Amino acid sequence: MHHLQHVLLSTLLVLTGYLAFQNQQLRVEVQALITLQQGSASVLAETLTPIATKIDAINSVTSKMGKEAEDAAKKKQALVQQRLDVTNILGTLKQANQLRTEGKGAEAAEKLASTKKPIWQAGETFPAHKAKLQGLMGTLDKLIAAWKGGDTSTAPDAVSKVLEAVLGELGNEQK
Repeated sequence: MHHLQHVLLSTLLVLTGYLAFQNQQLRVEVQALITLQQGSASVLAETLTPIATKIDAINSVTSKMGKEAEDAAKKKQALVQQRLDVTNILGTLKQANQLRTEGKGAEAAEKLASTKKPIWQAGETFPAHKAKLQGLMGTLDKLIAAWKGGDTSTAPDAVSKVLEAVLGELGNEQK
């Protein structure tokens, strides 16, 4: 039995030595892997930093382009709306003229008077046409007074021509 204990102890001692040796080798390999991984992380960080900077620059440019496109679309939409407003003024002017030709002077004068404020505002909206549009106020006042007084012989042709000319110029600006 004594002999068996001696063999077991010897085997245990050899096994412990072997495991200690293996443990040391594994530590060296793990340390090498950690060093390699840290090196890879450094390389990856060095590679990704410029890429992140470029992505930020691209995002900045695309945001700017998107805003510019949105601003251009809003500007174009505003111009279309402004043209529509002038077209509506022309429509109201034609309605007033129709009432005038039907001999409804007072009603025609009121309809004509309703165009003054929109025409004035159009002059404010279109600085290039402000003098022409706001210059129509005197002509409109004379026509309104005449039509209210029963003299419906004068048509608002001068006003229509100015509005149509402005509308035509706005159409050219839109292109």
